[in-house]
Amino acid sequence: MIVTDHGKPVLEVRRFEGSSLTPLEELRGSVLFYNDPEEPVGLEDWELLP
Repeated sequence: MIVTDHGKPVLEVRRFEGSSLTPLEELRGSVLFYNDPEEPVGLEDWELLP
């Protein structure tokens, strides 16, 4: 099911499929590149900001 806001899709509701992996196993390999963990994050670095 797709929930819309003024005709724009905003949410998808679907069946939950459990996983036998732990949360850390699920995230393994998802970080592609990591320069400096203490570097400040700028506003332009966030993809979801309007």
